[in-house]
Amino acid sequence: MIKDDEEWGCKHKKLPASGNIKSCLITVSDLRCIAQKLTESVLDTSWMLSMDKGTKRSYSYTANETAEALVAIFKKFQDSNEIGSEFGEIMISIGSSRALEIVFEHKALPIAEIWKPQKKQNEGFDFHTECPENLINFGEAKYSGSINSHIKAIPQIEQFINEEKHFRDRTHLKNIASDKSINNLDDDSFGVIAAFSINSDNHQAIMDNALNRICRSSLVKGATAIYLVGVICST
Repeated sequence: MIKDDEEWGCKHKKLPASGNIKSCLITVSDLRCIAQKLTESVLDTSWMLSMDKGTKRSYSYTANETAEALVAIFKKFQDSNEIGSEFGEIMISIGSSRALEIVFEHKALPIAEIWKPQKKQNEGFDFHTECPENLINFGEAKYSGSINSHIKAIPQIEQFINEEKHFRDRTHLKNIASDKSINNLDDDSFGVIAAFSINSDNHQAIMDNALNRICRSSLVKGATAIYLVGVICST
């Protein structure tokens, strides 16, 4: 099943599930279009509307500062038309959230850099979603212009789970996720997302390799739900 997302210049393909592991492919056909949507996404502050005055104030400066830095990255791409590692990973983070919304009816949460306490510092997971089962899904995005980057994304997720970085995010997620999802997290029920660029003509083989790698990992027993998102850039 392929869904056109003309608004974002993408196509999304749902792949057959394997137990609790769900997969999809994103084909980015219009990079300039998605760059514009990424800009709109990081400048959107609607996620703060329901917060009380004090909580909103605690996030506003970080969100504005980081949004400015990210917009500069998007503009650099639009000027050069070259996908760098920073642009690539942000594109995969936000683009994967969008794909999971369309294909699996998730709710995309603002990417972590927007609400992390320090500007442009990797303190853990890159992005988060909520799924209809009231689970928070913790996403790691990896981009490479030469390798199929699931080989980096999956071990990184394992490391972050072992270091309990998903629980460390709870302090912030309680302000932007539902109470049910937070309660499930407290009961050790959560999902993970491995999102990665694909540099091969045989897309299915890469997704199969990623599935095999996930099945050999500790995530199969540790996570309630697992999502694999492969991202293909047509340049």
